[in-house]
Amino acid sequence: AAMSHADAGVAPVIATMPMGGGAVSGPGAGQLQVQWGVGNELRVCRVQGAAARDRDQPNGGNGVLSSGAAYVVQWSFIAGAQQRVAEETLPAFEALRGRLANASARGNPNGAAAASIAAAQQFAGSVSAVLRQRAKAADAEGNGRAASEIGTAHAVWELISLYFVEPGGGTGVVTEQLVRWYQRHAATLQSGPDALPARIGALLAGIPGAGAAPEEAPGFWECFASMVAVGWTEAAVDLAMLHSCWAEWRMGKAAVKPQAELLEAVLSLLRRSPRLGADCGGASEDGSTLGASSATSVPQFLAFREGWVRQVREVLTDSALFDACFDIRTGEGVRAALAVMAGDETAISRATPGGWLELLVASVRHQYPQLKAHSEHASLAERCVGVKGPGLSEEMDLLLKAVIEVNAAETVGVCSHHMDTWFLAHLAELLVSAA
Repeated sequence: AAMSHADAGVAPVIATMPMGGGAVSGPGAGQLQVQWGVGNELRVCRVQGAAARDRDQPNGGNGVLSSGAAYVVQWSFIAGAQQRVAEETLPAFEALRGRLANASARGNPNGAAAASIAAAQQFAGSVSAVLRQRAKAADAEGNGRAASEIGTAHAVWELISLYFVEPGGGTGVVTEQLVRWYQRHAATLQSGPDALPARIGALLAGIPGAGAAPEEAPGFWECFASMVAVGWTEAAVDLAMLHSCWAEWRMGKAAVKPQAELLEAVLSLLRRSPRLGADCGGASEDGSTLGASSATSVPQFLAFREGWVRQVREVLTDSALFDACFDIRTGEGVRAALAVMAGDETAISRATPGGWLELLVASVRHQYPQLKAHSEHASLAERCVGVKGPGLSEEMDLLLKAVIEVNAAETVGVCSHHMDTWFLAHLAELLVSAA
């Protein structure tokens, strides 16, 4: 290990330890005292005594290791926003160690395993909360680089937690969790100009130019179909409510009634789309409710969904409803969204120009909502890559696919190249406790 001298600024090699362990060699072998410092830091000083003074010195006795010399070894030094992340996650780390110690003391192996998983869930949530707060704080402070780095760490941490820590509450089905994860982190992942966040930004910039008819803004209906595809239901409803027919209908203009009825039909179905899990009972990120049917088991969810899809197809094949709508663009926009909701593969692919991850989320949402994370998402991800091609970042692709494959060794390996040591240390604790 190379040590930086406190005074001279040189870095003599005073001891070497082989990777993986083994005997220490070099001029400092058997003569060093090592103590932990603060954070990623070791404090090293030379042991004094006749034996140390009389030992043959391969360095020729140049005095670098003379009495009073002190050395500090530091690595992956963190400061600023990253340091605050490390400090604020320390209580969660200490709590995890305490819970794991209590779990190992249980006499019942099954009880110990359940307690360990519960501890992992609490740890994952606590760390996630810190990362979210720190990313927002860095952004508010104008520290774009730190906000991006912490935001990426937050996205990766939450995806790992989703797939490795009791996925789907033990059911293995993580459809709703994956949809919410992508909604929270799609902008951070920066998948290019065709990704939904970028297209929404362009749409919002163009709506003022459309005047009294926002639905005529470029990309309006394409974004609507994409929001429906990836499960951003609240955003899709909000966008549809900008349609000019609502204001005209309130003013008594009877000619727009067919458009309003067609839009109301699709929005009603969107609001009632079934979801799996007690935590998905129609509640959105901002606390609003959409009246969705919340299932408490996979069979119940599939039964709810079967009835819902049947209703979607009934509206989709209602020729009279579409024929009455004189606005062709509105009719085609609603038809495209309904086709996505019905699980049409072509419609889903057309609505997800943002890449393979976007297609994966939409496919899980509308075609294969019952797939198990541990055994079936990986093959679907490979198929999506085959359809859309690789993403803009090879490194992010490798990381995402390793997590989706639930491959712990590969996930740690990829993270070791692209994430910092704080992340790796906490990742190791999470994976061990969740195993």
